[in-house]
Amino acid sequence: MTLPTLLSAIRIAFYLRYSCDKQSPTSCEDQLRRCHELARRYGLSTDQVQVFSDDALSATGKDDAKRTEYQRLIAAWEAGQFDVLIVDEWSRLTREGVEHAKMVQRLEDNRRIRLITGNGLDTNLPNWQLVAALFGMVGQQSTRDTQYRVTRGMVGQLERGYMVASAVFGYNLQHEYDGTGRRVGTHWVVNEAQAAIVREIYARREQGQSMHQIARWLNENQVPTSRKARKNSGGYWRPSRVRGLLSNAIYRGEFQWHNSANYQAMAKKKGLDDEVTAYPRPHLRLVSNETWYRCNTGGISRSGYGGGKHALSGLLTCGCCGSTLVLSTQKRCRSLYCAQCTVAKASFDEGERQTVTVATVGVERLLKEALSYFLTTEFIEAFRASLRQKLEGNPQPELEALRKRLRQLETQQERYSRLLAGDTEDEVLEKRYLECRQQVREAKARLQRLEAGIVKLDAQAVEAQLRVDPRGTIEGFFDSELPPERLRAVLARLFPSIVFLGKRGRYNSFFSVEFAAGSAMSLVSETETVDTKTVTLHFRLRYTPDNWMEASQRWSVAMVTAEELAGTVDSPAYRPLSVSRQLMAMACAA
Repeated sequence: MTLPTLLSAIRIAFYLRYSCDKQSPTSCEDQLRRCHELARRYGLSTDQVQVFSDDALSATGKDDAKRTEYQRLIAAWEAGQFDVLIVDEWSRLTREGVEHAKMVQRLEDNRRIRLITGNGLDTNLPNWQLVAALFGMVGQQSTRDTQYRVTRGMVGQLERGYMVASAVFGYNLQHEYDGTGRRVGTHWVVNEAQAAIVREIYARREQGQSMHQIARWLNENQVPTSRKARKNSGGYWRPSRVRGLLSNAIYRGEFQWHNSANYQAMAKKKGLDDEVTAYPRPHLRLVSNETWYRCNTGGISRSGYGGGKHALSGLLTCGCCGSTLVLSTQKRCRSLYCAQCTVAKASFDEGERQTVTVATVGVERLLKEALSYFLTTEFIEAFRASLRQKLEGNPQPELEALRKRLRQLETQQERYSRLLAGDTEDEVLEKRYLECRQQVREAKARLQRLEAGIVKLDAQAVEAQLRVDPRGTIEGFFDSELPPERLRAVLARLFPSIVFLGKRGRYNSFFSVEFAAGSAMSLVSETETVDTKTVTLHFRLRYTPDNWMEASQRWSVAMVTAEELAGTVDSPAYRPLSVSRQLMAMACAA
């Protein structure tokens, strides 16, 4: 058989790829032409060539599963369907270290396959492994350089006031060009029609509606989804999409760099710095800070998604382990208990656990009666005096209160961090740590704004709150026919923390209740909260098992002092964990 005949019998494959980093789609045409030139240079016939081509996909590893033609190439390779593989350059195959090593190993294991690249690699030549290693290092470093330059450019655009991402629901993209027609940046502008829907979503969540209820409302009203549908039939709103919308800080006028779920997951996996950088965009604000934070805290629902079917769902925490109390399934006498302590007691026989229950009707009576202890005439007058002080323009008391609150949060965060260092598998503890860390960030940001004079007092809100008396209206919430989710949203605002400390005997339950007077005033006056300070008191809820008494009269509420509470803690009938003692000591000190 002559040499030309042998050369024509050699089976050839071409692999072409262009990446998605603004490379021209015509690149594959150029690569194909270059591969044909290489084949002719080596005397190979290109009458019958298998061509594998991936478009707009990178070779850094993250897109390997999407490179279907590359996967077909490997399958054809393993099936022995070609003898020579020609590519324009090594980086068309891969820029990722692990895949580079696999490719070299394939070439080592099957020497019958010959690889030729346009930039000088030929596996028929000696020491080709060294050349491949150099190409691999150059390709990987080129990827790192590109990532660095892209990140640098994006941060620079953010610093100059531009935006670097696709516009989310509620906004449109607006490009800015210079005098020569070159695009210099992109802005977001408010889409008023979508913005109205966004505000309605926040309003519904603020009133206690679950993500499922909001998603159902959006779908029933045929509101277009916030992202392009993958199918021609169109997409629909899911609870997770509603949650993602509510948690986006841009709606309160702040773009957060490196706060996406994808980046946070990647940073955690690689051990990178996950610090979030905030870039103010006040012209894009759609809701107030108060509304945004209220919709993104655990006060509305324990899971973060739902609304729950009971007004007390997710509002109470355990004084022993700090977990959220759950409702029993007994409909005759619904009660609250700590599932975390109950499981720990049953599974590990831990003696110091809180496994007692408290009836929901008793807790409802407790909260209603607690208002009379908080909303006294003297307390309301003192609160009004603090509002007048704000109106006179003296921010020092609020600054001192905020600095104190920040110190407490930092101490709490440090304690959680130490506990996590000893037991990294505690999901509840990790959740508490992340929540506390977020609260520290928010408190620092508010303190910085207050010190810089950015936070301006809403004089109209102060005047409105000075004119109202919250007692009658607040008490009326308990007697009204509000839906459970709406009443829970109100209770979460009034009582930021309700801790079930335990029982002494069978019929005496003890609680630590934190009350936000500023929220009460804002609810009644229908204005934004001006004063965020809270006050904490401790109560005993007693049940009298007298069948001759009316059900409502069997429950009685009384405030207890720190000394009485300490006696409760040391009672032989109830000995909680040391964590509980720390929580109660902190509450008493506050």
